[in-house]
Amino acid sequence: MKLTLYKHSRSITARQDGFLQMAIILSRVGGATMKRKKRLSAAALTLASLLPFSSAVQGQGFSVSRLKQDTQIISSDTFEGRAPLTSGEDKTVAYIANAMKQIGLEPGAGAGYLQAVPIVQIQTLTDPAPQFSVTSPAGGISFKYQEEVTLNAARGTEGVNLTGSQIVFVGHGINAPERHWNDYAGIDVRGKTVLVLINDPDWRNPTTEGQFAGKAMTYYGRYDYKFEEAARQGAAAAIVIHSDAAAGYPFSVPASSLAAATGALDDAEEGSNQLQVRSWIAHSAAKRLVELAGHKLADLELAAATPGFTARALDVEARFAFKVRSKRGVSNNVIGLLPGSKRPDEYVIYTAHWDHLGRCPPDETGDDICNGAIDNAVGVAGLLELARAFRQNGPPERSILFLSTTGEEQGFLGSKYYVRNPVRPLAKTVAQIDLDPLNFMFGATRDIGLIADQTELAATVRLVAASQNRIVTPDPAPEQGNRFRSDTLSFARGGVPVVLVSAGLDVIGKPSGSGQRSLDLYNERRYHQPSDSYDPNWDWSGALSDLHFFYGVGDQLARTNDWPNWYPSDEFRAARDAVLISGN
Repeated sequence: MKLTLYKHSRSITARQDGFLQMAIILSRVGGATMKRKKRLSAAALTLASLLPFSSAVQGQGFSVSRLKQDTQIISSDTFEGRAPLTSGEDKTVAYIANAMKQIGLEPGAGAGYLQAVPIVQIQTLTDPAPQFSVTSPAGGISFKYQEEVTLNAARGTEGVNLTGSQIVFVGHGINAPERHWNDYAGIDVRGKTVLVLINDPDWRNPTTEGQFAGKAMTYYGRYDYKFEEAARQGAAAAIVIHSDAAAGYPFSVPASSLAAATGALDDAEEGSNQLQVRSWIAHSAAKRLVELAGHKLADLELAAATPGFTARALDVEARFAFKVRSKRGVSNNVIGLLPGSKRPDEYVIYTAHWDHLGRCPPDETGDDICNGAIDNAVGVAGLLELARAFRQNGPPERSILFLSTTGEEQGFLGSKYYVRNPVRPLAKTVAQIDLDPLNFMFGATRDIGLIADQTELAATVRLVAASQNRIVTPDPAPEQGNRFRSDTLSFARGGVPVVLVSAGLDVIGKPSGSGQRSLDLYNERRYHQPSDSYDPNWDWSGALSDLHFFYGVGDQLARTNDWPNWYPSDEFRAARDAVLISGN
């Protein structure tokens, strides 16, 4: 199959001139400020250097057979679901590092390809059965583990036995002075259990306007923020009330994910001020809990969305009892480097996490290996194909790091560690581009979804998509917080602008709605389940189209002088500005 990549050229074809005119139009859309218009116009001019070339002439291109081979091998039962600190990890990182070496990438982590990541894994044991119950003057309720509640320890202990902990409903559990909102105002939750709603106070707003960006979830809506803030407030335990609509996925997702080992970085920063218990509770179970205290959950949800909300101490006490197996060890990020030809001290980073869940609850066939073919073996295969293409086409002006991270499924551990301990300065990092996953089964699409549309990188995304005759569509479900559900979150919190896109849904040659139906079917039947295994019948045309897109974005960023930033209104702009000032 003949493929097209982008290559630098000094000439401008008629087709490129059309792209340039489109770029100029795009730069004027959306009410940009004059300063932003100038930046976007400058970015538009760089599109004049885009020139499609034939892989037949160049003898280069993306290989479907290599994509299939890498995906099939990494997601095979031999790799045991690629859980960190297992023999599956050993096989996976060795495979990726060897592939990077064969491609010709330089070691990206000092003398080698592996960046050691110290982690601690905590596994909730099922024998004896984990217990969560509540009592009040009106009686008591016991909840079913994994069916109604998840139970995880945030510390590497042998078990949890927390009794008589008063439950306090703290709304959405947000303390955001810059937004004039504090759900913890006037109440002391030290040593207590906080009951907290997922998402933001105004997530039901159909627009993206509001104190918390309306239906578009902010970082304050994420469950990991809820746990972090509860710990800062001194709580002993935190229970997140699940809602399919507010979370963007069914309760089965946290139930299956958290049944596997969870993890944390094993360092001083991560080890301080932690909760004893992190828990999710199904919405129907939460209703029963608050009714025991004489409240209605719907009334509490309404109150929590109102400015001036005050936390409510419920006349209910919690009891948590479960055993834990802790395991400390060193996992690994895998990093390869392609040095730049002119500005080797400036970097574009491509990422794809290699890990998955390992062994997980068996399905009806008895299969207990979560192979993670889609999530994210195909992303790793794509990362390696991009590395091959850049290596074959010659080094761009800026350096490119190819980073395959560990522990994404356990809380973005590898990317979090990299940001805390970057092998190259974050101030010299132009952008992070995440592959998680590639379009694995839809087929080629006319569109591509821009999930992270809060940075000046959006201009480059739209230009490259236009060169593919693809339409860039906004995040179809901003209320689900998809931009906080990948390794991009770690880089964003570190101030690095990110490129996060989703597979388009308008599939070429297929009926309207087929892409959405395929996505819904995957989320329902395969996501984080043993059924996420390699299928030789996948249509790889969408993956190839997306690889061209990712190559084009990275190629543009790697040979311009642009330093894109977050938009001033975004919560991560301050982090980027601080990094650039510090130079670290």
